[in-house]
Parts: sequence; structure tokens; C-alpha cells
Amino acid sequence: MADKTICFCMAVTENQIRDAIKSKKLKTVEEVSNATKAGTGCGGCQAAIKQILDEMNK
Repeated sequence: MADKTICFCMAVTENQIRDAIKSKKLKTVEEVSNATKAGTGCGGCQAAIKQILDEMNK
């Protein structure tokens, strides 16, 4: 399965986001943004980041 790009502005992939959430125990979109830079450009991917967070932190 190909690694899906979530943040096109900063070229951050889903696997990079998932790895950061897991390794750093991130809980918020802001924490993910600080760790990966995803969501810091246009902000259009913040809902996708939130969805990944919600899924991983169930």
C-alpha cells in the first residue's frame, strides 16, 4: 500500500504522522503540527490529521 500524502504543503505522509503520534504520544492536531509541520501551511489537512489522531487514540 502506498504511503498517502496528508499535507501537500509540507509533504508529510500518513505514515510520518502515524509514526510521530505513536512515538511521541501526541494527542492534538497542534502537537502533530509541531512535531511534523503537517497542517502548518494552508491548514486544509487539519481535519485529516484529527481523523488519524481520533483513530489512533481510541
